[in-house]
Amino acid sequence: MFRLLLLFLLMPLTAFALVSEGRPGIATFNHPLFLDVKKVENGQVTQVRLAYGDTRDDSPDCLNTVDVFLGLEHFAPVAEKSWVLVDYELQSILINQGFFGDADVFRVRDCGELDDCVALREKLENDPLELAKRAEHATPKNTKKARFNEIDEELEIGRKLVKAARCRACHQIEGFGAEHAPGLTWKRYKYVDGWLEDYLRNPYRLRPAIDDLMMLQYTSANAVPNLQEVEVEAIADFLERVAKAKTPDIDFRGEVWQNYDCFACHTSNYKKRPLAFIPTKVPAEMRAELKTNATLQTCLSCHSFGDYRQAEPAGSDNPNRFAPDLLLALERQDLDFLINFVQRPDYLQPGSQMPPIPLDAAQQEQLRQFVIELRRQIEAGTIQPVYNYYRMEKISD
Repeated sequence: MFRLLLLFLLMPLTAFALVSEGRPGIATFNHPLFLDVKKVENGQVTQVRLAYGDTRDDSPDCLNTVDVFLGLEHFAPVAEKSWVLVDYELQSILINQGFFGDADVFRVRDCGELDDCVALREKLENDPLELAKRAEHATPKNTKKARFNEIDEELEIGRKLVKAARCRACHQIEGFGAEHAPGLTWKRYKYVDGWLEDYLRNPYRLRPAIDDLMMLQYTSANAVPNLQEVEVEAIADFLERVAKAKTPDIDFRGEVWQNYDCFACHTSNYKKRPLAFIPTKVPAEMRAELKTNATLQTCLSCHSFGDYRQAEPAGSDNPNRFAPDLLLALERQDLDFLINFVQRPDYLQPGSQMPPIPLDAAQQEQLRQFVIELRRQIEAGTIQPVYNYYRMEKISD
């Protein structure tokens, strides 16, 4: 117990702001953690889980764990089941018994045992080179203070609205729900600011191959249920917030979403009034870029991109039916999320059907610059995305 107490006393103060909305980007230095799980495939580290306590004991005193997303390569020379000093940025957290975190690691020191890690940490505290290294990771200017009571209340309101709107009749959210439509749980913020809220107000065709389902416009006066503006804002905020900080959802697992039968109604209405997908016109200059960009050509094996490449024929047997039009997807997704998602989609969005596509540094930068240019042209009006909105209401037989 003395070692556990010592470990917590030595933790940096920033590590306690676990529900701070501004936590991503805050660096934690020389944190003693136990390398609990290390998986290697074909010479590459593919999974790392760090624990706050020594898991060689059958009942560790501390249940906190952290999964590593970026920085797996730093653990290549480190033996599993040993103590390390880790520099990282905690990105998301699930609060339950202890907590489960998700981090990007940028430095690892192998020290074997906890006492050795503590001694090394104390030695580094006044090292000029170490202090200079820390200065490279300044706290972001937009960091917010933790708002524990407000965040917990807002999450509870969001869950109740998601239940009232019967979102889980089609989507998985926080690990449970149907799988008729893409899951709505992801690690880290996925969309650019405001996009999700706007889409909930006015849903439009994103996936050309889906020909039997489309989300209703729940803000319509005739929709059941009818969502008010403040409720749309609360649902959008909830879906984005649970990508960062989650509280236990045990009380919501009894939700009888299986009995809603929303899917049958949605598909029946959609077949009566189908909504054709209208692709966006792609300028000649961008078409030339698409032809020579090897990374994007890989993406186009499953995705359409405006009218440059049409999707495979629609139909329920199409394996790419959930693949959105790439032009519309690149417009809406947070750029950092997009770059990371391409490489490890199932990690960032559990249940994703997209296969991982490894990208080296040059390919990542190439994709990043393409997306920046695409958004520049959209803002300038050179490219005008087509949003084919879904206005259908419930149809009486």
